[in-house]
Amino acid sequence: MIFSNSRYSDSTVVTVDKDGSDVAVIVPSAQKAYSFQYANHQIAAGERIDTLAYQYYTDAKLWWRIADSNPEITFWDNLTPGTVIRVPVL
Repeated sequence: MIFSNSRYSDSTVVTVDKDGSDVAVIVPSAQKAYSFQYANHQIAAGERIDTLAYQYYTDAKLWWRIADSNPEITFWDNLTPGTVIRVPVL
């Protein structure tokens, strides 16, 4: 089951055979062009992507929305204070 607020909500799930066992695999949908409104946020010392998601969305599990909006950041484990990121407006 893929939840409606998931980044994979437009994807499908298929079952494949892996070494004699059935395994569920998510097949992503084709990429679509999109635009979004966002707020800029300047990273402070100690901030993490999950705590930012909770701060903005009251749900830490929505961290991926922030990550998807900042593809230039590939390593979210140690954000440099002063870095400005985009936080999508939901």
